[in-house]
Order: sequence, then C-alpha cells, then structure tokens
Amino acid sequence: MSQPQPRIVDADGHVLEHPTRMVDYMPAKYRDRCWRIEADPDGTEWLHFDGRRSPGNGMALAGAGGMTLEERKRCVAGEYKYTEIRSGAYDPARRLEELGVDDIEQAVVYPTQLLGISSLKDQEFAEAQAMAYNRWVAEYCSYSPTRLFGIAAIPQQDIGRAVKMLDHVRELGLVGVFLRPNPSVEGTWFCESMYDPLWARLEELELTVGLHPYLAPDMPGAVRSLGLGNFVAPGAKANPGLEDPDSETYGMRNIFFTQALGNPFDMQIAMSMMICGGVLERFPRLKVIFLEANGGWIVPFLERLDHHYEIFQWEVPQMKMKASEYFKRQCWISFDPDESTLRMTAESPLVGADRIIWASDYPHPDAKIPGVVDELREAMDGLDAAAQERIFGLNAVDLYSLPEVA
Repeated sequence: MSQPQPRIVDADGHVLEHPTRMVDYMPAKYRDRCWRIEADPDGTEWLHFDGRRSPGNGMALAGAGGMTLEERKRCVAGEYKYTEIRSGAYDPARRLEELGVDDIEQAVVYPTQLLGISSLKDQEFAEAQAMAYNRWVAEYCSYSPTRLFGIAAIPQQDIGRAVKMLDHVRELGLVGVFLRPNPSVEGTWFCESMYDPLWARLEELELTVGLHPYLAPDMPGAVRSLGLGNFVAPGAKANPGLEDPDSETYGMRNIFFTQALGNPFDMQIAMSMMICGGVLERFPRLKVIFLEANGGWIVPFLERLDHHYEIFQWEVPQMKMKASEYFKRQCWISFDPDESTLRMTAESPLVGADRIIWASDYPHPDAKIPGVVDELREAMDGLDAAAQERIFGLNAVDLYSLPEVA
C-alpha cells in the first residue's frame, strides 16, 4: 500500500511586484512615486519609483527561475522585459498552475523589489508604499485563500510607524512580516531597547517575523560595510541591466559577492543579537525565521555560541540558557532544497527536523522550476518519514498558522 502524499508547503517563495496594480492602492499624493512599470511607445520598459526612472528590463532576472545560464545572462544584459517572465509571480492563477506541477499545496510569498523598502528616506511615503504592497499581495492571495499566503512589508526605519502598521497587517489576513536582518539605524543592534516595541507588538499579535536579506548596500550591514555593492571582480563586468544610476547607495554591480557574503554575514549577526542580546529571553513567544542565507552553517554556529555562553556568561547577562535552546524554542532556519547539509542539520540535537523549513525562492534565478520538490526529496533521503513530513510542510503550517487546503 502506497504512503499518503505529505503536505508540501513552500515556506519562502516570492511574488514579483505587479507592474501596475499597486498604484490603485496608493494615496493620490504619492501615485506618481509609486512602484510601477511603464512602457514607452516602442515597448521599452521603465521602472518608476520614488521620483526616479531606471531601465525595467534588468529586473527580469528576478523572474529567471527555470532559465538556462545563457538565458540568465541575457536577463542581466536587459534582453528580456519584466512583463515577459514568470507571470505566475504576479498572476495567482498562473502561480497555482506552477504549484501543481511540483505537487506544492501551499505557498507563502515574500516581496522582491520591495525588500528594499526600509531604505526609503521619506518615511511617510515608505509607509504608503508598504501599505499599497500589502493590499495588493492580500488581493493576490485572496484568489486562493487556503493555498496562497502573503508576508507583509513594513518600513523598519521608523519603529513607531512600523508598530502602528502591524494592526493593518493583521486585518489584511497576512501571515507574518519580513524585516531585513540589518539594523534600522547605523550603529544600533536589534537587542537595543529602541526595537523592543516592535518585538512586543509582533509577539502580542502572533505575527511571525521572517528575517530576509537583500543584496543592496541601502542599509547598514555587511554589503555596505565591506564595500561589496560597488565591487566588481577582476575580469568581470558590471551588470549593465541591474546597475542603478545612484550606485553609491543602491549598487548591484556584482550579485555574486553581495549575496554570497552579505546574506549569511548579516543573518549571523542578527541571530546573535536576537538570541545572545536577550530579545528572545524578553519575548519568549516571538517566532523568528532566518531566511535565504543557506542553512548548513547553523549547527556549527550554534555550537560556537553555546561554547561562548559556557565560557563567558557574564558578557551576556540576559541569556538564561544556551543559544541552541533559545533557537529550538523560537526559531526556524530555511534551507534551499539542494543543500547537502540538510539531513545532517535535521539529525543534529542542536537543531532537529522540527526547526527546518524549505524555500523554493520562486521565481528567482536559483529556483528549480520545475523539479524543486524532487530536489528536496533527494536532500532528505535517509531521514525517517516523520522528519520528512515536518520539513515538507508541517513546520511551515505551525510557523505561519496555515489552514487546511479547501
């Protein structure tokens, strides 16, 4: 007798921001600054955002999942239009078709371009843009309310404003919020008291927080501090389709280094501050996910933090137990389905199968489309059925409080 199909939930997919729909949710005073794609009479696409215009074609790379290497290179060169790629990323009907190919029952979706919303300097506009996005993604998910689930954007540079927005997030039925793993203000850390009202309200509303990195030097953190945003490796060329005109604040000249180094560095710092700085001690019901920085580092990193806690406890007076114990109480780590360390991490007593979720990263260039679930099965080979079931979907169901599929 064949085993029943496990519940498969993509815990970290993405939408691409709709080319025009967010304008409909924007206050009139900000519509000319709202994120949107417009085409010239000759068909050339332009991104209009916050009073600036930049080539739209380069952003097609964000929807290059399933493309060949040569096709991805053509995306970087600006040879594809934004509106030509992966329409399921902003068309929910098409997204459901693509989920079906891989037997994925439910998907939780994060933004793409608006991962950069917290770097906007005009905080009133940032709030309006975030609210417009949240309303649009709620509309996207309402097409299939037991299969598609949205994660909200909140501009974290103004903590008081962000806290006030959380009631709006809950009213829309979104299942969590994303924050960048970067501090809002240069020289501050997530464990400082200025951030406590945010953690307190997230805990009170039972909203999951996904710490999600972004590849730009637009906020304090590794990409800016290490100068990676404007670094081009010897012999390489700057990405012509991705480089923003204001490259000093938003450079994406070389994605390899900004993502390969920036994502895990920022995530490890954020984790250390959240756990060792006492945030999880003060807010014991706060649920935190560490996303899109791979997962294979988590076991040795927790082991290192546990070792330092044993030797230097006086330096972290708010910690009452080991870092790994806080992690197993309140945290989850995201794996890409092709990571070779997934099984080892699931079997480690420092993490365990019940603390792992998986991410398709749909529709981004690293997304396996189709075939992502087959990759995940291969990575979990050797784990018992109960552990696989947790990773396939039950962890995400608990984490985001997802309903049964109707």
